[in-house]
Amino acid sequence: MKEKKFIRCNPHLPVRNLQQTLDYYRNTLGFYDEWTFQNKDGIITDGGIRRDDMQLLFGEDADFVEVIKSYKNSRLSIIWFVDNIDQVYAEFKEKNIELADELKRHPYSLREFAFVDINGYYIRVAEGAKEE
Repeated sequence: MKEKKFIRCNPHLPVRNLQQTLDYYRNTLGFYDEWTFQNKDGIITDGGIRRDDMQLLFGEDADFVEVIKSYKNSRLSIIWFVDNIDQVYAEFKEKNIELADELKRHPYSLREFAFVDINGYYIRVAEGAKEE
């Protein structure tokens, strides 16, 4: 049986509120090892968090988040590639994370499900699907 393992995703995403975002990723999504960076004025502006081999980087910029969300017919999708998507899916369902799309196989050889995080990012959680 394949071990459940998050692999990689490293965009530096703008967020409305850095501390709320780190709290959400830690408390809701099971991430850990968070860090923050202060600018020369001592204001925390950037941070990150990880789970397994996947690290996420965030920068506090509420105005930019609103610009991204203002596009009516598009959304910013992020794909997290994982090992053992069935276990990840079961974990997210158990935590009552509201899913935007249920786990299913797609014709482009991925099994995936999706949710929207607290900043409005559409996160697709995916694993390569074997041919049947």
